[in-house]
Amino acid sequence: MRLHPILIFLLIFSSCTRNDNNFKIEGIVNGIKNTPIFLFQRSLSGTLPVDSAVISEKGTFVLRGYTERPNFYILFMHKDQYINLLIHPGDKFRILTTAEKFNRDYFVEGSKDSRQILNLVTKQAQTLDRITELSIEYENSLDRPDFLEIKTRLDSLYDVIFLEHKQYSINFIQENNESLVSLMALYQQLGRQSSVFDYKKDYKYFAQVDSALCIKYPGSEAVKDLNKKVTQIRDMLKVEIGAPAPPLVLPDTMGKPVALGDLKGKLVLLAFWASWSDASLAENTFLSNLYPKYHSKGFEVYQVSLDRRRESWIKAVQHEKSSWVHVSDLTYWDSPAVKLYRVESLPANFLIDSNGIIIAKNIMGRDLEQKLTEILP
Repeated sequence: MRLHPILIFLLIFSSCTRNDNNFKIEGIVNGIKNTPIFLFQRSLSGTLPVDSAVISEKGTFVLRGYTERPNFYILFMHKDQYINLLIHPGDKFRILTTAEKFNRDYFVEGSKDSRQILNLVTKQAQTLDRITELSIEYENSLDRPDFLEIKTRLDSLYDVIFLEHKQYSINFIQENNESLVSLMALYQQLGRQSSVFDYKKDYKYFAQVDSALCIKYPGSEAVKDLNKKVTQIRDMLKVEIGAPAPPLVLPDTMGKPVALGDLKGKLVLLAFWASWSDASLAENTFLSNLYPKYHSKGFEVYQVSLDRRRESWIKAVQHEKSSWVHVSDLTYWDSPAVKLYRVESLPANFLIDSNGIIIAKNIMGRDLEQKLTEILP
C-alpha cells in the first residue's frame, strides 16, 4: 500500500520520540484494514501531530505519545470524523469502533474521562439528530398553507429539545466539574450559532468549573483560557443592567474629586463623551435641552470626558452651558473609568436608579426622554 506523505512524516516523527512515551492507546476498527489512523493533540492554536499507525489486517492499531499533563486529543482516519479523547500521563486504554460509524458507534475501555466524553458527544449527536428532523420538516412545509402553525409547533419543539439538552449538560457539569471534560460541556454548540451555554446568562456554570479546575489543573492551557474568559465575563457583568454601578471618583473642572456615589438617591445618567467626538457633542445638545425639565424631579448627569487637553474640555463645557457634574482625569482612553465601565465607543451612558442600580445602557435621544418620562412623570 502506498502511504500518504503525512503518514510517512508522522511515522518518522513518532519513531524519533518513542522512548519518551508515557501513554498508550490500543484499538480495533471493525470493517477496515491497511488504513492510516492518526492521533493529534488539540490546543488553543490548533492541532499538533502526535502519532500514527496503519490499521492491521485484523483491524488493530497501537498509538503512543507523551504528555506532561492531561490534554485533549483527536483520533481519526478522516478529519471530518474524529473521536475526542482526554489523555493523562500514564494512561493505557482501548478504543473499539467501526469504520462505518467511526465517531458515532465507539466504546472506550480504561479511561474514565474519555468515557465521559463519549457520553457527552453521544447525547449531543442524539440532540442534533432531533433538531435535524425538525429542520427537514420545516423545509418541507414552506409551501403549505398552514406553514405558520407548523412553524410555531416546530419552534416550540425546538425549545423543548434545547432546554432538555441544556439540563442534561448542567447535570453533567455539576457531576463532573473537577474533570476537564466539563470544558467540552461548557463550549458545546447545537449548530453554528447555537451555543448551549451563554457567557452572561450562564456565568455561574463557567465560574463553577473555573473554580474547580484552577485548583486541580493550574498548568492546563485550556483551564488558563477559561479563567481568562471568566474574568472577562465577571468584569462585563459588573456593568450589566441590574448590577450596582461600580464606584467612580474623578476630579471636576476645578480639580475637586467628585464621587458618583454622592449622587445616590437621584436618577443619574453616567455619560461618557469627549470634545473631539461629533456624536458626543450632538447628544450633549439634546441632553442640554432635556436636563432642565427633569433635574428638578431628581435627575442628575455625571459626565466623564475622555479629553486629553484641559483647554478643549473646559471650552466644550462652557459652550454647552450645562450645569450638571463634569469630571475628567484627562487621560483619554487610558482612563480607569473606561476599563471599569467597558466603554468602547462614544457617546456611551448608563442610567442609574436612586438605589445605585444600572437600569439602562447606551440610551440616547428620544429613547432617553421616554425613559425619563416613565420614571419621573
